[in-house]
Amino acid sequence: MFAVYRELEGSAHLLMHAIRRLGVLRLPPVAEELVRQIYFTGASATGGIVLRGAFIGTLIIAYVIEVLNADAALAVKMLLWVVLREVGPLIAAVLVIQRSGTAVATELALREISGEIASLRRMRIDPYDYLVVPRVVGMALSNAALTLYVQLIAVGGGMVLSSIIIQVPLDEMLTNFFLLASPLDLVYSLIKSVLFGAAIAVIACYHGMNPGGRSINAVPRAAIRAVTEGLLAVMLLNVIFAYVVYGVALFGLLTAEQ
Repeated sequence: MFAVYRELEGSAHLLMHAIRRLGVLRLPPVAEELVRQIYFTGASATGGIVLRGAFIGTLIIAYVIEVLNADAALAVKMLLWVVLREVGPLIAAVLVIQRSGTAVATELALREISGEIASLRRMRIDPYDYLVVPRVVGMALSNAALTLYVQLIAVGGGMVLSSIIIQVPLDEMLTNFFLLASPLDLVYSLIKSVLFGAAIAVIACYHGMNPGGRSINAVPRAAIRAVTEGLLAVMLLNVIFAYVVYGVALFGLLTAEQ
């Protein structure tokens, strides 16, 4: 229990530090770290999303139309609800945890056990400013961009592939999409994705800078803890969002009082 409290306290401290010290992003070395993190987390991860997103969108439309015998309007509505609000941010978050969360925790743990972070402190360079702030901001922004990309591919690719595979009229699906889509859905998913990315980054940075040992064996342990707790944090945030926004979470097990 004490270890859990210590991790929560340490992660909260890192998050507060990142928020307070956003101004250091103007410094050239920190800005360079930010650009490098955005490129690694966002730009270099887009290739693996295309097939997944298009497959998910097609699967949702095909299931609703073929199995539930619904019309195109309901299929597009389900696509919007599932992909824009829930699946899009979750897919992007899982991808960020899988790639960047592991990489950040491993990199920082190696820097810690090799003495590099201690050297930064001896040179009067705050390692939180130089290492944590750009990673938290970069992963939050990159996760939001990846979420938009997932949504675009899943919705657009799903409708296009569905018109080819199960012969659903594409113009009918597009008409229903523009009638049913709301800017609030996009705002909701973007807020979620920014918070998901920041939570993943804070947890990865905490375990990277506190690997729990000085041997090389501490590095994979830090990465495993970062991935496990990052997934848990994303799921908890998703439950909180569903409860606050829709008044229900965990498939109706939690319901807000009217």
